[in-house]
Parts: sequence; C-alpha cells; structure tokens
Amino acid sequence: MKLLTLARDLKRRKARERHGLFVAEGVRTVEALLASPVAVRGLLLAEGADRDERTAALRVEAARRGVPVAEVTEREFADAADTDSPQGVLALAEIPRWAPEDLPVGAVTLVLDAVQDPGNVGTILRTAAALGVGVTIALPGTVDVWNAKVVRSAMGALFTHPVVPLAWDEATRWLSARDVALWVADTGGEVIASAATARPARLALVVANEGAGVSPHVAEAADRRVAIPMAAGAESLNVAVAAGILLYVLAPGTP
Repeated sequence: MKLLTLARDLKRRKARERHGLFVAEGVRTVEALLASPVAVRGLLLAEGADRDERTAALRVEAARRGVPVAEVTEREFADAADTDSPQGVLALAEIPRWAPEDLPVGAVTLVLDAVQDPGNVGTILRTAAALGVGVTIALPGTVDVWNAKVVRSAMGALFTHPVVPLAWDEATRWLSARDVALWVADTGGEVIASAATARPARLALVVANEGAGVSPHVAEAADRRVAIPMAAGAESLNVAVAAGILLYVLAPGTP
C-alpha cells in the first residue's frame, strides 16, 4: 500500500488497530519519533517542505535509516494530515506493543478511566513521563492513545513512556499481582496537600472523565479517594491539570 493511501487510512481507529500503525505529524513530533526506539515505516512530505532546514534533516535521517520517503502535492498531504495548518511532514510508525507481564512496575502507575478528550490525554501522558510514572494503563472508554491529536499533544512521550490499554479485570489482576494500591482522584475524597501524605511503596492513581466521574466499579475497588485542596466555590479542575498536580505530589522525588 502506498504511504499516502496508508496515511489516509490511519486517520481511522479501526485502521490503526488493523495495521498496528499510527501517524506522527509535525516537525517536532517526527524529530522525537526518529530519536526514539519506535520502528518508523515511512515518511510523507509535501512538495517543497524540505526547504525548511529541520524538515530537510528529517528526510536525510530517514534515508540514512533506509526508511521510505514519499513526496506528494500539498493538496494530497492536506488530505492525509490531521491538522488544519499542516507543516508538510508526517511519519508512519509501528504502535509499541506491551504484554502486561512485561510492563515496568514503578512507584507510581497512572490509570485513565474513560478520559475521552485527546488533548487532555496527550497532556497527561507528557506529564506522567516527565514525573517518572512507570506505566499508564488506559481503561475502556478512554480515547485511543494513538489518535493523531493525542500523539501531538504528548510531545514525544508516547514514544518512550509505556502506555497499554487493558480491560478492568486485566488491570486489577496486574495491580494485585504486584501489590499496587489503588487511589482514585475524586473531588469528594481526602484532601492531600503535600508529599508528606502517607503513601504505599507502589501506588496506582486513577483519573477519570470530568463529566461522568470515576466508573462505579473502579470507585468500589479503590483503597483510598484523594482530592486537591481548592478555594471555596471551585468545583473541579481540568483532568489534565488535576493529574499533573496529584502526580507531582505523589511522585517519589517530591520534597
């Protein structure tokens, strides 16, 4: 299949799942991809895009690695791109596959419970990677993490930070087998203001869809419900902001 046809096809989740591939779009994202261990299957360029020095360097690096490069018209590229103002470069790469038994067990694991906004999910993954989270588990109902907008928002984090979709029963088996306590972010939970909060050696933090909240079966399994202190009258925070604050507080290196 031609790279252009494949890139167009990969805009659909079912196609990404069928091919085991995703699209990384934009100069910075493709730079991060080529600097990562993820296998790159092809590079698509709009005509004239490599007049830009950084894009030209991407073309050279792809050729050095033996990665196929296809040049198409600006109109064809726009049809394959996901952004309104494409930068003229995108890459097709293999989705990293993680078996549950191979996932790293860190001090903090992140669990996404039906978080649906791709921009929020990408931002959360970028934050999780920066704060040393061992792995992120995406429960059913969460947006496909290989959605093009998630990939862009994650700013390269997806290429190095392990993210795995698991059903709830798979996730609970994984957590239980590794003695990981389950904490749920909930505005009605116990306020934690500092890292002085007693925490177990291994902890999984669940953040959920802002509108629907934590799924009932997840809430029922929680060992502890935790919240962020907020000013009177404030009802909630954006899920990406809340996740960042809680992960900072709970990260092992937090003072």
